[in-house]
Parts: sequence; structure tokens; C-alpha cells
Amino acid sequence: MASHTSPSRTPKTTKAPLESMDVKNLKYVASPHPTVECTVPGLSHESFDMDWMPRTSSLMWIDALTRSYVLHRPMDDQTDVGKQLPQIEADEHLQTKAGRVGEKLWSQQDTERAFLNWGRFLKDMHGFGQYSEFTMSKALYDLEVPKWSLGFRFRLGFIGACSVTKICEFFARCKDGSDILVWSNKYQQVAVDKKTRQPTRIPAWFKDKYQGTGCLNQAMVLRPFKKPEVTFCHPILVQFSDIDEYGHANWSAYVKWATDAIHAAVLPDEQIRSANSQTKGGRALRGVTKETLGRGLHKFQITYFRECLEGDKVEVHLWVDGEPDEVFCCLVKAGEEICQIKLFYFKNNEVERS
Repeated sequence: MASHTSPSRTPKTTKAPLESMDVKNLKYVASPHPTVECTVPGLSHESFDMDWMPRTSSLMWIDALTRSYVLHRPMDDQTDVGKQLPQIEADEHLQTKAGRVGEKLWSQQDTERAFLNWGRFLKDMHGFGQYSEFTMSKALYDLEVPKWSLGFRFRLGFIGACSVTKICEFFARCKDGSDILVWSNKYQQVAVDKKTRQPTRIPAWFKDKYQGTGCLNQAMVLRPFKKPEVTFCHPILVQFSDIDEYGHANWSAYVKWATDAIHAAVLPDEQIRSANSQTKGGRALRGVTKETLGRGLHKFQITYFRECLEGDKVEVHLWVDGEPDEVFCCLVKAGEEICQIKLFYFKNNEVERS
């Protein structure tokens, strides 16, 4: 399922990625569902494109970095709220050990005391990202809603035989003092054996402690779809800026390639020809216009199959199937599908869909 680490790069020990970015108000709540809340930096000026639309890569990186912080930040007691909450704010030893500016590393022992004891979970296995579903509200596109800073809520969703589903939510503080959801991410990881690189069962200790405490009743499932013969094909080359610390294309790169390809598909034919573009099959996206894109992404769903490395050639295939505000995307490397994405744009004057 997950490819081996690139031999030219060495994985880095997890640092405190947001410790230097002023994470505040961190608290843990055990009931009714294991939950961590905090305040984190939000979107910067670089998070928006030329039309002041938020970049999917920025949303995904803020999500990933905040999750990484919470899943590695030591918490002393995840069962007794009365003991645990004051400890987070007052333990000078942990503050010193973590590093106020992120200069020091958290030890394996520290991360085993993080949210969901995730360091212990990863001690004997990897977690491979299988599915992710981002849902954006119209507040994300409202220039009157401040995006710096943001409230963050991280909840356990569901524990399956080989998978764990979690939910991340980001909230903006409105001028009237109320909080409004700007985007959320429901994602699922599969436990992978470090030796066989195959899916393995969730550890018994983890299921004994957390099973039945999540906020969802079932695991996340995204149904695969079949790529038609006629698509809009947009070739890309995996660049250095696309890769993560393991040398693989990072999880946000796939969505960036998809949205870039959609924008290429709506270019005027003469502009494509004058640029000697290799894109083809624009009729496969009939009905998708700049107006469609201007309404903003409401949701995107991602299924990851394989990874790719710097220098790999990838074909981004796009098409619509009846609804012009719903775009299907299949990414292909050397004839093999590595990722599927479905993107939903807001319809004109619609009420938000859940």
C-alpha cells in the first residue's frame, strides 16, 4: 500500500511544528468523545490565489501541521479531566522539554502521552492516509470573516478493524463574537505493518481504550469510480516543491494538481494552442466554466492508492458525469491509478450541502 522511503532522504524525527507559532488554549475533553481543542494561526496572505480564493494546499497544510502538533504534544492524563487540564498549562518541565520555539524534539516516551496515545500507536506500525474529505463553508470565502487566528477541534471518529477515522474542524471568530465553522476534514488512516508494508489490525490496547468512544457510527468509505475513455488529460512532473520529508509527493499536491488542471481546462482554446499545451480532451469538462470555479470549492474527497516521487510523470485525468459542478479526477502514473479525487463546487445561490 505505502511505498518504501526514498533512499536519498532520511525521515526526520517529529518536532513541535507549531510550538513557535503561538498555539494557545490547548485543552482535552474525554467525554462524550475524545477531543482536543486549541487556537492556532490561520490563513496568511500567501494562502490565497490571485482571485482571493483560499488555496487547497494551505487548508491541508494547516490541518496537517495542527494534527501533527496535537498528536505529539504530551498530555499527562487523558482520563481525568480535573488532573489533565491544569497540567497542560502549568507543567514547566514539559514546556522546557518541548521547546518554546520548537528547537528541541519530543521523545518517543513524550509522544506516547499525546492525544490518543498516538506515539505508542505508531511505535510498531505506520499510518497510511487512505481517505480524506474536506468540506468548506461559504464563510471561508467571505472576506468579512477573519481567518487569523482560528479555533481548532480534533475528535476521534471511529475505530475499525484496520483503520482509524478522525475529524478536524476549524472555526473563525465573527465580529459579533460568535464562532462559525469555516472548514472541516474527515480523514481515515490504515494501520500498516512496518515489515510487510501491508494493512494490519489495530492494536488491542488501542481498541480496548478507545473503541466505542468516537463520534461516528461507522468507518469512512469512498466508493471508487471508473475512468472513462474520453477525459481532459493534463500531464505534470512531480517537482521538489511537491514532496514531503520522505521524498514522496505530499498529500496536498494531488489536489493542487487537480485544481490546476481544472483551471487549465477552462482556458480559451487559442490560449492553450499558443502555449503549446499538452492538455487535451477539453470537451470532457463541458459545462465547467470560470463562473463555476468562482463560486468556490464546497467539498473534495480523496482516495490515495499509491505514492509518487520527485521526477515522476503523472497524468491528471478530468471529466464530468452529468453535473457541471462535480468534477471527477483520476491521477495515473505509468498506467496505474495512484489517486482519485472528486471535487464539488458550490452551485449558484444554493444552500450549503452537508
